[in-house]
Parts: sequence; C-alpha cells; structure tokens
Amino acid sequence: MKTTAWGALAARPWQFWASRWPWLALLYMLLSAVLGAVLLPVVVATFVFIPFWGLGLGALERRRVQLLGFAQVPSAHAPVAREQRYIWLNIRMSEAATWRAAGNLVTTLLLGWLALALLAVEIAALAVMVTMVVAASRGPSAVTLFGDVQIPLAPSQVWIVCLAGVLLLAALPYINMLFAAGQASLARFLLAPRNVELQRNLERLTLSRVSLVAAFEQERKRIERDLHDGVQQELVALSVALGLAGMDLELVERAGAPVAEARASVATAHDQAEHALRSLRTTVRGIHPAVLSDHGLEAALAELCGRAGLPVTLEATVGRMDAATEACAYFTASEAIANALKHSNATNVSVRARHDGGALLLSVADNGHGGADTSRGTGLRGLSERAETLGGSLTLCSPVGGPTTLELSLPAEAGHPASNIS
Repeated sequence: MKTTAWGALAARPWQFWASRWPWLALLYMLLSAVLGAVLLPVVVATFVFIPFWGLGLGALERRRVQLLGFAQVPSAHAPVAREQRYIWLNIRMSEAATWRAAGNLVTTLLLGWLALALLAVEIAALAVMVTMVVAASRGPSAVTLFGDVQIPLAPSQVWIVCLAGVLLLAALPYINMLFAAGQASLARFLLAPRNVELQRNLERLTLSRVSLVAAFEQERKRIERDLHDGVQQELVALSVALGLAGMDLELVERAGAPVAEARASVATAHDQAEHALRSLRTTVRGIHPAVLSDHGLEAALAELCGRAGLPVTLEATVGRMDAATEACAYFTASEAIANALKHSNATNVSVRARHDGGALLLSVADNGHGGADTSRGTGLRGLSERAETLGGSLTLCSPVGGPTTLELSLPAEAGHPASNIS
C-alpha cells in the first residue's frame, strides 16, 4: 500500500527524519508560498475572474497532492462534448465544483502566505541559533533578539544552545509535514467529486456515448442512401446503356459491318459494370441495409439469412425498435454468420431473436469447430463495445470442438418506433 504524508508521520522518528518526506513537505510549502505570493496580486487585480483562476489552480492542485503520496484527485467537473463547447461557460458556472474550486483558490492564497511566514520564522530561528552558538563560543556576551530583549551567553552555555538547535531541527520536519498534509487534505476535500457529481458525470458520459452511436448510425444511413440513390443508380444506367449498345452492335454486325472487336469491348465493359454494381450493392448492405431502415430487424435478418451462403435457421419475433438497437443486433448477427462461414467450417447456423422483459435477446449458434476468441479480432470486440454503450452485453461461448454461441442482450421496448433519416 502506498504511503501518504499522514502515514509517514506515524513512522518512527528516526525513520521519518532519514526519509524523503521532510524534503517533500518543505517543497510543498515552498510551492504554496510561491503560489500565494504570485497569485494574490493577480487575483486582486482580476477579481471578477476568480472562478476561472479557481479552475486553473484546481487542475494544478489535484496533481500537486501527489507530492505527498496522495492519489491524483479526479475532476469533479462534468465532461463537455465537442458539440457543447459553445455553452462551456454556462455549464461550468452552474456547477458546485466550480465554486468549491474558487474556495480552494482563497484557501490556497491564505495558506500560501501563512507558509511563507512560517518558513521565514523557521529560517530566522535557525539563524538565531547559529548566531548564539557563535557568540557563546567567543566568550561572555549578550545576543539581542529584538528591541531591548537580550540573552546573556557564556561559553559554558554552548551545549544548551546546541541542544535547543537540535530539538528545533528535529521538530521542524514535523511542523512542515503537518502543515503540508493539512493543506493537501483540505484541497482534496474541496476538489474531490461528490457522489452525486460522479453519478451525473457518468450519466452525461453514457448519454454522450449513446448519442455518438446514434449519430454514427444516422451517418451510415445517409451514406447508404447516397450510394443507393446516386452511384448505384448511375451504375444501373451505365449497365443498361452498355447492354443497349451491345444489342445495337449486334444488329450492325448482322448487316455485315466488321464490329466484332467493338462488340467484345462493349460486352467486357458491360460485365465490369455488372460486377461493380454487385460489389456496390454488397458494400451498401454492409454499411446499412435499406431493408433494416424500411422494414425493421425481423425483415433484415430474414434477408441476411437468405443470402448467407450456408443453411441458416431463423426464428425471429420482434417489432420495431430504435435505429441504434436494430443496427447493433443486425450487425452482430451478420458478423457471427460471416465468422461461421469463414473460420469455423460450420454447416448450419441458427439465429433467434425475441423480446423478453423489455430486452432484445439475440442468439446466433453454429455447429463449427469452435475456438473463437474476441481478443483475436476487432469485429466482435467492436460490437461488444457498441452493446455496452447501449447498456447491453455481448457474450461468446466457443469451446474447442464447438459449438459456438453468440448471445446479445440489449434494453429495448417492443413496438418502439425506429428513427428514420430522410
């Protein structure tokens, strides 16, 4: 377990004196003194910006406490998404954490000047001790402390002064450590997130991740529509035009014109256009199948199983759901079927999808040789992360020798309307 400043104070005195802790406490106090001396005139001159100075100093203080063995304090401020940066000021000014950071700024200024005064007193005390030892060793004399206060000294009293100096040197590390540990603990208390803030930040982060998934699905839909209505239609028109050109050349050839080479070139171009069209359709389905947006998960799974390339048994009784849930379930099934076809030598796959207690349950099982592992590929790992973002889970059971079963559980209400993108 990592030792902190408070733990160091509980150690045996000789262990504490011989350790690095007295020097760390001194360094912490020196930094406090510098911060107090530098920031006070700046804060006074820009009084209205105290919350902003508090935010900056808070970020520094959350890390500075590590000098004394404490863990870095996590931020109590809510994360601000890129699309919300224009209201960053409103968010920060409405947070209690911002005003606690301003309170930490005030305490840091006060304690910084107190640290400066304490260090000055310690240096003066040590200087007095050295002066008294030197004066006493030279013969009877009197050392003036301040005003009319004098201390008579004689050579026989040198040992008393030396003993007092040793005791002072022994006490100063404890005094410094108590001061530094107290200030660090106060900073941690003021800057640490409260439970309600942690819960709020978690909810905000979760909503942000869900929003990103939804936006990602919308963008996939838009790309699919653009390719379907744009490039795909142009390829269809090109294929038709090449087919008509081939028919025209055939008529010309029958009339006796030497167009065999031209017919062959047009036929080759027509075949290439048809191949490009098939490839584009496959790509579009991989991006986001139109049937999923238009008719829902059940129809999309039926279409997927029909072109799987191996026998697939489908049992699906699901209604419409939100677009992100439908997309996650569809691509999970697609990835599982593709893996069964490519890697497991499966001869049969079964897909089951149903609603149960407000959740969508999807199961994909194959009779292949098993041994699948999510850590060896990015496909299933990415789908697992997407499921977790949506509040669900993805589990894989694939012992060596098979069978392999992939199960997806997502929170979803039956009959929820899917969001469409025009």
